[in-house]
Amino acid sequence: MTKRLLVAAAPLLLMCTAGSPAVAQAVGPAAQFAMLADLQGEWSVDQTEQLRIVFEVTAGGSTVMERWMVGDRTHSLTVYHLDGPRLVATHYCPQGNQPRLEASADGEGGVVFTFAGASDLDSSESYQHDLFIAPQDDGSVVRSEVYFGPEGPGDPSSLILRRAG
Repeated sequence: MTKRLLVAAAPLLLMCTAGSPAVAQAVGPAAQFAMLADLQGEWSVDQTEQLRIVFEVTAGGSTVMERWMVGDRTHSLTVYHLDGPRLVATHYCPQGNQPRLEASADGEGGVVFTFAGASDLDSSESYQHDLFIAPQDDGSVVRSEVYFGPEGPGDPSSLILRRAG
């Protein structure tokens, strides 16, 4: 299993760090959360005109919600917050499962999240296992993820987000 995870994570990390800003020092959870909070607003996705991603700071500034919108409908939701010394995320997937992710201490210019458990996960479903979010020097944001399914890790996917309007 560890070997499989390394095989899946290596292309994700290589793909994500290639275009990230030259910030290679370890960043703590509070700074990582602040980076996510700075994304507040609506973002368009380079690869599609139908998908919009909205980041919203809520709950007295203690939570960042990431909503994937297709038209006027919310497709999925990820909630980020600090939990003591950790930055955590819960992804509410359209499949009905809720993977929990934890940020690592070193995001190489962004935030790297890795699977820490899930609720309502059926063995036949795929689920978000790895997530990387990194602002770029040109104002865009790279958002990459790897889903695991019954056959193991899927291919990494990456989106380029740009501020809307």
